[in-house]
Amino acid sequence: MSHLFKITALFYGLLVPCLPASGQAVTQKKHFHISFAPLFSVENFHWSIAGNAKGTNPNILSELNFIRLRRTGFCLEGQYQFSRRFTLKAAAARQYGYSGRVTDIDYAGNNRSLPVTFLKFRSRNNTHDYRVRCNYLLFRSGIFSLAAQAGYFISKAGYRIQGPAATHAKSSYNAQWRGPFLGIEGQIRLPQNWEIRANINSQYHTYHAEADWRLRSVFSHPLSFVHHATGWGAGGSLGLHYQLGLRVGLQLNSSLQHWRTGAGSDHLYMADGRRICTRMNESVKTQLGVGLAGIFGF
Repeated sequence: MSHLFKITALFYGLLVPCLPASGQAVTQKKHFHISFAPLFSVENFHWSIAGNAKGTNPNILSELNFIRLRRTGFCLEGQYQFSRRFTLKAAAARQYGYSGRVTDIDYAGNNRSLPVTFLKFRSRNNTHDYRVRCNYLLFRSGIFSLAAQAGYFISKAGYRIQGPAATHAKSSYNAQWRGPFLGIEGQIRLPQNWEIRANINSQYHTYHAEADWRLRSVFSHPLSFVHHATGWGAGGSLGLHYQLGLRVGLQLNSSLQHWRTGAGSDHLYMADGRRICTRMNESVKTQLGVGLAGIFGF
């Protein structure tokens, strides 16, 4: 994490020579922008399976809850304005987990009744996120603009589970969400080179996850089970932007995402060679993030 702080300090130190003189107005429009932002995020994530493919015996057999997974990292984004109305944007982000916990609970009865196993572990997760989108300007007034957006995203997360002792075997659960999204993006221009920028979007995604589950000896390795499902999600961001000069700006961002799948499949690979299919009930992810972006225009 110390390397990230050093890179961030150096990056924003380069912004100082670009500060405008006192009272200088910023009016010139740049067609290409690139931004770099250090990030911090907190995530809650859970999934559950049933006892069989019909979703019964019981309806919730096992449930994993990942709680307060904290990460830090960075995001790099570029955008190019092709015309007055069309803008293409692409972003890539990487975050590294450093704390969190997970509970693993098994039930013998329906609706989370008759718990038979309750385990607690440490957990962390690293993420890779990629997003490309096209914005179309719907209208612009003196201080307000509104654009529609359409795009595609891929989000990968590697969850690591560690027992209380360092000698305990580590398990992994690697999940991927991907799909198209639609959204609306708005900007409100304020005095003294300030802007408020907001975004809200909705997505359809496919979900695929593979686990190497070393917490239990009944599973095969390195592939213990596979999850697959589809679902919907929503997200949004709110940013406060300040234009430092003709080519440089700063933006403080906050974001919230909530993704969910419906029922899907859970394919178990057992140590004795058997393959068992059960129902995956759902997978739900909620994430809150903040970042401070330095933006360069060309």
